[in-house]
Amino acid sequence: MALITSLIDPNEARPLVKEAMEQPAKVLFGADQAIFRTNLAIYTPLLRDSKKRKGWSCAHTLVKDLPGTGKTAMFNYVSDSLSAKLGRVDGRPDTLPFDLTGKEERDKFTGIRTILRGPLFSNIFFADEIDRTPPKSQAPMLGAMEGAHVILNVSHEKDGFLMPTMFPLYPISDDPDEKRMFFIVFATMNGIEFEGTYPLSEAQMDRFTYSFGMGAPSREQEMMIRFENVVNKEVKVVMNLGQVLDIQEMVKRIKLSPQADELIMRHIENSWPPSRDMYRFKESRKRHTNPDMVKFIEEYVITGCSRRRNYHMQMAALTHRLMRLFLEDDKEIKSLDRVVAEVDDVKAVAPLTMEHVIRLHPKAMNENISSGDVVQRIVAETVLP
Repeated sequence: MALITSLIDPNEARPLVKEAMEQPAKVLFGADQAIFRTNLAIYTPLLRDSKKRKGWSCAHTLVKDLPGTGKTAMFNYVSDSLSAKLGRVDGRPDTLPFDLTGKEERDKFTGIRTILRGPLFSNIFFADEIDRTPPKSQAPMLGAMEGAHVILNVSHEKDGFLMPTMFPLYPISDDPDEKRMFFIVFATMNGIEFEGTYPLSEAQMDRFTYSFGMGAPSREQEMMIRFENVVNKEVKVVMNLGQVLDIQEMVKRIKLSPQADELIMRHIENSWPPSRDMYRFKESRKRHTNPDMVKFIEEYVITGCSRRRNYHMQMAALTHRLMRLFLEDDKEIKSLDRVVAEVDDVKAVAPLTMEHVIRLHPKAMNENISSGDVVQRIVAETVLP
């Protein structure tokens, strides 16, 4: 098998990105925004911890919305537009860790040991209704999301003792000469159901780069949800994961403007109540907003964005800039080294990257104040650099 053809020219990537967004839209009506955001996640490179240095990973994504809004279908059809190995787990209370990781089994007649790999051994892992999976079974997902690896107890070749063995996630090709990896988690939650669910830990929520809802179609778009409009329509494969990783390399060539860089820091600082400054920053920080906003955050927010969120927001803004370049302008792209992500890119991705990691005081729920309301005020009332 030959190595995957590289994609170097952004002008060649543009039609592929457009087509990858158009394919799911053939069978999903009124979900253009969610499709765009999911593609944004696919092309977002993200730093992760690896042995002795930082490595590159992908931007995991959580969609939280009402039942029947197309969350599962959207992830399925977007994934179908890529040539990738897919893995899936449906959240159930009886899910066990090895249902995700797999396990080693020994044939009782031959004594041969075989590693049965679970659905985590995939390029795109889909956790449907993730909050119905017990915390014990969600634990293997943490290592996969943060370190892009799975640890299994495997028998040592010589003495037969079980040894923890790390398996990287996940090769983009069967070609032994292709060393690149791609692993992303897509997860869904139903926003109104609490019975039989398990809250996701703050650590796990912080590993999701993006979180958003499906949005609502217009009346005309909802009228399109009829069988005759989708029957016999097929989502076609548009690109392979090698090309996706090439697009991620293009993202890395884009820079933040000084104003956008400063705005990310101001958003993060403004997400924390001043009374928690010594806990979070080990010093008092100036807030670049109005006194009413500072009082609002102090009253309703317990904890804001972690340090890790700097990486998430930076790479999200850079990817958003590249997507705008692909979708909003047909002019020839001469050099990505001259492309700069601006303040508007940071403001566009702030709700997607901040809402799910802000922890609210219980009184906020009593007064119908959501983390979305908090981020909306942060974006609107933060003084621009």
